[in-house]
Amino acid sequence: MGFQNLFYNIYFNKYVKSNKEQIKNIRELKEIPLSILVISNTALGDTILSTAALKSLKDSFPNTKITLLVHFKLKKLFEKFPYIDNLVLYYGGYKKFFSTIKEIKKYNPKMSLIFHGNGPQDIQISVLSGCEYILKHPTKSPLKKYLSYDFKFKLHHTIEDRVEILKSIDARKISKELTYPLSLNETIENKLDELLKGNKKIVGYQIGAADIYKMWPIERFIKLGEKILDYDNDTIIIITGIDKEYELGEKIVDSLGSRVLNLCGSCSIEELPYLLKRMNILITNDTGTMHLAIAIKTPTISLFSTTNSILSGPYQDFDIHKVIQKDGLDVQKMPKKDRTNENMRLIDVSDVFNIYVKMQASFHV
Repeated sequence: MGFQNLFYNIYFNKYVKSNKEQIKNIRELKEIPLSILVISNTALGDTILSTAALKSLKDSFPNTKITLLVHFKLKKLFEKFPYIDNLVLYYGGYKKFFSTIKEIKKYNPKMSLIFHGNGPQDIQISVLSGCEYILKHPTKSPLKKYLSYDFKFKLHHTIEDRVEILKSIDARKISKELTYPLSLNETIENKLDELLKGNKKIVGYQIGAADIYKMWPIERFIKLGEKILDYDNDTIIIITGIDKEYELGEKIVDSLGSRVLNLCGSCSIEELPYLLKRMNILITNDTGTMHLAIAIKTPTISLFSTTNSILSGPYQDFDIHKVIQKDGLDVQKMPKKDRTNENMRLIDVSDVFNIYVKMQASFHV
């Protein structure tokens, strides 16, 4: 443990010793507090997976002010999100730790719902912000003794973990449907109009993922692109991803030509949902962009082999969201640093293309 982490842990331990009566068991809850802190401060996908619970929370308790702690990189996505009242940014680890707590305390939350949080900071922030009730999805954290209830691990979709938290506070209007309402943004729409040059048949490729072992090989994306572009001369392919995936995108452009547009690293987080909304379909690895597409109801074909779609795949609108699941989960028995995407090769190009053709015919695109 580094000196910095040791300092914060000593500070936290000193605080809880001086405030032994602060944290209460959920059974003691008489009424919902007028201010609730929600923590969902990890990556894009897990934060989008919290949107159904955020809407459910606001629908169930409309008079309660909801403060969302979200990763600073996602600020532009959530600063106008309609189901929260306040937004506080998380900078990772112990960066701006005390200033973050100071910002939260302005809203005087008495309850913290940790839908998906970075530990141990998530529980520490909740305690130090003065929350009396702290609920978190099933965890092995050494700080779980400061939680108001011990949820048990279950083999179910991660959305259900959020639902169980809501049920524990007697929320009655629960939805399991991801949601991301798009507000009018003429600047972004005009930029996309110029970029897309009138093309209306757009296939999206999300080629990257948080981990290499979740990524379908680029040569498979290329072979699929050959089939898609031959199938319909009016279709273009747009590649999404982060800047470090740009060279992978260029391999696809080099192979398929001018009907492919590589936007890896050049599409901002604010622009991404508007771009996804323009797509007829997104072909995607298991990653945050997939969940965002689901939330805005862009049809998807999602590729699973090394992860389990039952736990993290589409959970709604199965008429427009198709999953390919192969049995490559044995890779998870290996240390993360040793995992490769070899088992993603279990997904054949024909598997994806056949579903693509059926979906296009169904949508009359």
